[in-house]
Amino acid sequence: MTNVINVGIVGGETEAAGELIRILLNHPDVILRAVCSPSHAGQRLDGFHRGLTGDTDLCFVKTLDPSKLNCVFLVGESWEAEEFMATVKDAPSHRNDADEDDAEDLLRIIDMTGSYHDGEHGMVYGFPEFHRKALVRGALRASIPSAIATGVELSLFPLAKNHLLSGTTHATVSMSRNQPTFASAQETAAGSVDKAFGIPSYDIASSQLSTRLDPVAPVANRPDTERAATEIEDEIRRIDPSFSGALKLRMAAGGGHLRGMTVVTDVTCGGSVEEIRHLYEEAYSDHAFTYLVDREPEVADVSNTNKSLLNIIPLDGGAAPSAAPAIRIKAVLDDYVKGSSGTAVHCMNLLFGLSERTGLALKASVV
Repeated sequence: MTNVINVGIVGGETEAAGELIRILLNHPDVILRAVCSPSHAGQRLDGFHRGLTGDTDLCFVKTLDPSKLNCVFLVGESWEAEEFMATVKDAPSHRNDADEDDAEDLLRIIDMTGSYHDGEHGMVYGFPEFHRKALVRGALRASIPSAIATGVELSLFPLAKNHLLSGTTHATVSMSRNQPTFASAQETAAGSVDKAFGIPSYDIASSQLSTRLDPVAPVANRPDTERAATEIEDEIRRIDPSFSGALKLRMAAGGGHLRGMTVVTDVTCGGSVEEIRHLYEEAYSDHAFTYLVDREPEVADVSNTNKSLLNIIPLDGGAAPSAAPAIRIKAVLDDYVKGSSGTAVHCMNLLFGLSERTGLALKASVV
């Protein structure tokens, strides 16, 4: 691995890029060389993204020169990602495609626009909990899941890994923001409260989802409920090729003053709740950022960190003697960090052979 990772960012004016910049500036193995935003070229980063005062003197640039970089993050519009990929179309997409002597100096590319979840351009789907081997064994490119997909996939991965998903799985995703609530007064009046976890349940039309809930992808490429469900189902089938079930995904408005995402998933699967909890502990025992807890997790536990916490409870008042008991999984994560920029840096670490936690030991915003 190169001693220093020289990094550039495309789409540097986006909120996701701002979060990524904050993480990279404190990464011990990274030098942030250039942040591209043609519409803001010449403007200082610390005058645009809050919280950077004293950390960098960089200004936005019009274009990136990949020849001077070891890694590029694609964070802007999908057309920007496509334009950049056209400039590196002849570059190797895997270390096996290059001479052994040059392999360590090859450009790594991490897509955060959602444009290449299908594996185009040699992109590995950036869900490290399942694709870690691919990311460390020669991959040069990764495409980061949408925040919604990350939350649901973390909730279902141990079940899919053990072939325990069947039938229809129901998932509800809500996001908290330090900004006006997503729900209108009419929606609030019509809303209900989930009694098991106390989550306000306000339905939001999928037509509104593009501009309200996804923090990473550009408007033209943000997942509505159908697209997000398809992305998740595709990953579940990669984990468990025998999976023939379906996912019903629902968005709900969140509340609270801390940034984060809550995913509540109801699943019917075989085995006792104790056995299922053991599978989760086993699945995440050698992963650095996802933990099973025996209490109800809150957004405050993970806001501003790259962690995800999960809790499992039986439905219907307890574990039934039935062969297929119902369980509820609650997951919390920061959708700007674990749901986007943190996972992108996690994937970068793996692509360069670094420890997964490098640069990602972040302080929680608990108050």
